[in-house]
Amino acid sequence: MIERRTQIRVRYKETDKMGIVHHSNYVVYFETARTELLREMGFTYRQMEERGVMMPVVDVALHYLAPAYYDDLLTVVIRIEHMPKARIEFRSEVYDEAGKLLNRGCVTLGFMDSVTRRPCRAPQWFTDILRREGLSDDE
Repeated sequence: MIERRTQIRVRYKETDKMGIVHHSNYVVYFETARTELLREMGFTYRQMEERGVMMPVVDVALHYLAPAYYDDLLTVVIRIEHMPKARIEFRSEVYDEAGKLLNRGCVTLGFMDSVTRRPCRAPQWFTDILRREGLSDDE
């Protein structure tokens, strides 16, 4: 399993009239953590696209457990638990400063050839990076 943590401070514009984080922002928080995870592993979405592979979102599942508020410092824990084939799942949990679990979810992305726009398998160089980071083929 690969796991990383990203901290995000809730901005005023991300809250509703009650000062609670609007539900749609959790998808953005998950994307921020996912982007940082890939960057920490040594590449970016831009580099992936330059190599001819895109990763569109194909599924999002969210579970709201408790609210977050304006100016809270949140920690997003993101995990890759399984070696990808044609899709990859990123599991996320959002915690407040006290360590209380506020939200959890899963975002599934597919691999797509950027020229043909057809699904493809995860590129070998990508799975090699995942192995280097400690993810096994059994996971």
